Amino acid sequence: MPSPTPNASDSVSQTGSHLTPHAGPLLDRAAAARLDAAATTRCGIPGLLLMEHAAIGATALIERELAANGIRRVVVLCGPGNNGGDGWAIARLLRRRDVPVEVVELAPPEAPGDAATNRAIAIAFGIPVRPASDLYAPTVAQTLDDALVVDALFGTGLARPLAGPPAVLVDVVRGRPALVFAIDVPSGLDADTGSVLGTCLPADVTATMVAPKIGLLSPGSEELRGRIEIVDIGVPADLIEAFDVSGRNPPNRG
Repeated sequence: MPSPTPNASDSVSQTGSHLTPHAGPLLDRAAAARLDAAATTRCGIPGLLLMEHAAIGATALIERELAANGIRRVVVLCGPGNNGGDGWAIARLLRRRDVPVEVVELAPPEAPGDAATNRAIAIAFGIPVRPASDLYAPTVAQTLDDALVVDALFGTGLARPLAGPPAVLVDVVRGRPALVFAIDVPSGLDADTGSVLGTCLPADVTATMVAPKIGLLSPGSEELRGRIEIVDIGVPADLIEAFDVSGRNPPNRG
């Protein structure tokens, strides 16, 4: 479910004037990865459960966007990593709520793994899947125009410029008028700096897990990430504080 933490745009920053105002905790790429690992090793929360919490919270926000904008169908773009795993879980939850949904797959995740597990479950639910290359045809890309597009291609771990098929897919989708809902960070946005990694899929809404990533609050990021919503994935508050990089807590306590 969505966290009671206020939206990033409604708060006051403690990290410096170069960031968009925000009063809550912040994470960078390394802190986000270490937090997820600590949730499993210290608290015994399986990665699959963290992914499910992320999908539940994001799905609730997606349903709200569908109702607010009069949109009836969803296209989920899934990458090969855990961000894509979130996307597969979101697709399954939407299917259970009778929302017309299909997945556009950039590449399958490695198996075994949490993302591969969610992919297998979603396929067993009968969710339509098409390869990303299908969207290269303009007549197929037009089918995005009346949909809400969930960007679950690349998350906070992306640290290299997008190139090849991922870049082509991002550029195809960004050329359509669809409403884009990003998972954690817009694909192609550097989670630490807010810079564009080759190309970026701008989002109307970004559902970021646990806390905003520093790059989402960096100058100029507003045009790429849209409105920020924070999703609670079931991690204890004291663990979040341990990895907070906002400067309010002693560093590296995690």
